[in-house]
Amino acid sequence: MNENDRPASNERQRLFSMVLARVITQVGFLTVVVIGLSLAGGMWLDHHFGTRPWWTIGLLVGSIPVTVVLMYAVVRRAARQLEPSPPSGEQHPQA
Repeated sequence: MNENDRPASNERQRLFSMVLARVITQVGFLTVVVIGLSLAGGMWLDHHFGTRPWWTIGLLVGSIPVTVVLMYAVVRRAARQLEPSPPSGEQHPQA
């Protein structure tokens, strides 16, 4: 490895580590929020309609795909930040 490559490699590793830490934090926070809202909403609906525990169970099960979609969105956004930027004058391919 060339000494000139080392600072760029260290910077790239630092960026990757920071993005990874942010993704882990966001996914954890979103998961707790979605489950908490599902639990609170389900308990309120069960109390309101006298259907304990069916609304709570239904909303908790329904929160699984919501959490997966949110995780996917967070990871996609983070992956875009890790893509190398194109050289000047070139455009990103449209996907």
